[in-house]
Amino acid sequence: MTMIFDVFTEATRGTTLSGTVQYRDPDNYGFDQGPAFGLQLIMDAWSERGDFGAGSVSAETEAEFEELYELYFGPKARVDKDGYLLADGSTQVRIPRVKAEEFYKGRIDPYGGRGFSDGVHYIDLTPEPGAFARRTEEIIVSWTIEEDEDDPADADEPEGTSAFFTLEVSDPRYLEHFKKNAFFQTAFTGHLP
Repeated sequence: MTMIFDVFTEATRGTTLSGTVQYRDPDNYGFDQGPAFGLQLIMDAWSERGDFGAGSVSAETEAEFEELYELYFGPKARVDKDGYLLADGSTQVRIPRVKAEEFYKGRIDPYGGRGFSDGVHYIDLTPEPGAFARRTEEIIVSWTIEEDEDDPADADEPEGTSAFFTLEVSDPRYLEHFKKNAFFQTAFTGHLP
């Protein structure tokens, strides 16, 4: 996966997080102005699982972040090698037997695929960008991002290669993994699938 931005964050102040994002390739991307970018940054820092300064979150918040990833990327339907759905938490075919293509008719991601992970076959289902956008509205209370057009310290860099952001969330638990300054890289751009 190609990383697009380097992200530097300060430690949280209650329900507020501030930081900077810097282009890794300023000729090909722009800064998205929507709050979905803020939520994507929060999710991506969590996915680092403690690397680069980000800490852990509660089990409740972890479950919510996993759900947000499924909304954004689409869930995976666990199947056997012949495409029959597996019972929840098992490698046994679900009873009554049903093929994933029949059960999820119209929800199979045409751009996704089939794969094999953790000893189980899977089929990608379609993302739910509308549901992700609604969750963004519930979680991100405010979001601002402003490009740094003329930073004299970075005179050798092209203009507009970094931006400052500040976001506020509806509940401080969404930021519990930002107890100290953090650095991570992201392929998220703020756009929805």
